[in-house]
Amino acid sequence: MALELELDDEEGDPDFIYGDIVHDTEADEPIALVVVNIPGLELTGWEFEDGDTLADKTPKYPDDDEVIVVTPLDVLEEHIPRWGDREAAIPLDELVEEEIPFAPFPSLQLVRVEDSHLRD
Repeated sequence: MALELELDDEEGDPDFIYGDIVHDTEADEPIALVVVNIPGLELTGWEFEDGDTLADKTPKYPDDDEVIVVTPLDVLEEHIPRWGDREAAIPLDELVEEEIPFAPFPSLQLVRVEDSHLRD
């Protein structure tokens, strides 16, 4: 019974949360990226200034894949040295206002390489 409960808990864990360190699986030389926001959008819901959606720009991923917003670890540490003390995602408008570079990715293009400080 305890084993069954443990498996259920593992299945309930989200793939990505704020603070997870991830790599872009398509990068030639992956760098540490930090998950800073999960807007709750599918790839078709993220629109760029040119009118294209993330689904348009990443056609090999399913249109209904989840958007994950990341920023390079070194950039985040430069802008928010105590980012690891935060307990919540950084709102997109705050990223823009603070001029913190970020990028949206399909979740299936990312792999978690280090767990967030919020995963216990």
